[in-house]
Amino acid sequence: MHTVDVALPIVRGGPAPETHPDLRAAVAQASGVPLGDLGVCAVRRRAMDLRKRHRPLWILRIDAFLASETPPDDALPPLLRPHRLAHDVSGCRPVVVGMGPAGLFAALAFADAGIRCTIVDRGEAVEPRSLKVRDLRVHGQLDPESNLCFGEGGAGTYSDGKLYTRSKHPWVRLVYERLVALGADRDILVAAHPHIGTNYLIRMLRVLRAALVEAGHDLRFGRRVDDLITAADGPGQRVVGVRLDDGTELQATAVVWATGHSARDTYQMLARRGVALQRKDFAIGARVEHPQALVDGIQLGGLAGDATVGASEYFLRQTAPSGRGAYSFCMCPGGLVLPTPTRAERLNVNGMSNANRGSGFANAAWVAQVAAGEFYWDQPGDLDRDPEFGAHVAGGALVGLALQDRLEAACFAQGGGGYVAPAQRLTDFVAGRPSADLPPRSTFRPALAAGRIDRLLPSRIVADLQAAARQVDRAQMRGWLSAEAAIVGVETTTSSPVRILRNADRQSVSHPGLYPCAEGAGYAGGIVSSAIDGLEAARALIGRCAPLPAA
Repeated sequence: MHTVDVALPIVRGGPAPETHPDLRAAVAQASGVPLGDLGVCAVRRRAMDLRKRHRPLWILRIDAFLASETPPDDALPPLLRPHRLAHDVSGCRPVVVGMGPAGLFAALAFADAGIRCTIVDRGEAVEPRSLKVRDLRVHGQLDPESNLCFGEGGAGTYSDGKLYTRSKHPWVRLVYERLVALGADRDILVAAHPHIGTNYLIRMLRVLRAALVEAGHDLRFGRRVDDLITAADGPGQRVVGVRLDDGTELQATAVVWATGHSARDTYQMLARRGVALQRKDFAIGARVEHPQALVDGIQLGGLAGDATVGASEYFLRQTAPSGRGAYSFCMCPGGLVLPTPTRAERLNVNGMSNANRGSGFANAAWVAQVAAGEFYWDQPGDLDRDPEFGAHVAGGALVGLALQDRLEAACFAQGGGGYVAPAQRLTDFVAGRPSADLPPRSTFRPALAAGRIDRLLPSRIVADLQAAARQVDRAQMRGWLSAEAAIVGVETTTSSPVRILRNADRQSVSHPGLYPCAEGAGYAGGIVSSAIDGLEAARALIGRCAPLPAA
């Protein structure tokens, strides 16, 4: 076998790269194998190179086999192994808190090891949860316990389903294969920037739920964890279970903590319990929505609208004159802008796409970095006195939550209530002037209202986002700074501003038996990296269990 990289021209209306008529000849030339001796050519990675618009290219990584060779079997492993369905293992009965990617993949790891666990989420299963999402978007009615952030699948359920990660972890492929076993398109194993789409994620979660129940796991929806159960462990306390909002106590040998970054009341509970917490850098801004055709014209030139290429995306990064980094985040081609609050009279936004990316609009967060040392609103120290998240709580570890909460309250108020989002034409935001009107169409529901995003965010953040936007239009993506684009406020949950400190063995530094992981713990970002962090936590715990009985 030879592994080679080849480049093929992208032609409007042309073939998919896997069926390109010049593929085999290009592979033969790159590998030095005579064309007549070439057998199977398996595409292992596919990307588009659009840096030269007059000569766009498919970049393919190919495993090329001789005609005399037998390619390896590419069959995927089953979702669960029937001979290893979960059963009680002596001394190991974990509880998993949170049913996002980290919690669900931790549960899969326990099933693979034959260990039964209990999985708890404050939100509902995806079917009733989707009705709550509809209620918020159509009627402006928020359920603070089951919404776009809380419930089966976590916040990633209503996203673009992006799987791209810079991680080189050897389990990236394992996560992809498990997702294909759940029903994701096999193309995610090949695409350089794979995505699934919300409509397919919802279907896949139903399959995963059935598999976890078959494995013997106990799934509990609509139950919030309100406290830890601890026992004396030398000079400290060991976590031996959790207490739910209905008073139920779940005893456990260990607790995998995978709550996500929006469960702010749980951070407060951990702080009361003395769990070691620390401030962490994150980013804030707002979400920019363009007509997809405008973005395609900028990015694809003559290929705009071509079905083979599809809706285009962008990745922006600039450094403002102050030295602060600004960048696009969670770009959703052909997507929707969504309201993602978890608390009454608060509003923040995010984006999602379905698999076909066919909404006609593109959106992305436009955010600036906020260092842990500058968690303040107008003046240093002004959030330290916040009654819920101030410096008196956990040594100030939660002050970043105060900044998020202040922004979301101001956003709700500026929109006029009812989860109507304030918005501004992007050109007006950058110029620092009010918008006389907004673009005639938007995907955001319930509605947009003309507002002042340039006065909603802290002034130092606004100045840097404005400067970086001008730089983007000059040097990176001319035409992005357009009056056709709206900037919708606010984007506050790019990541957690809090880290739950843990040791190399994945346990809390202050409370053994607690395994904090993924986005909510401050160690991952996105579906794949969160899933891997959940797997790492589960396998660390499994390594401390009693030996498994013979299969």
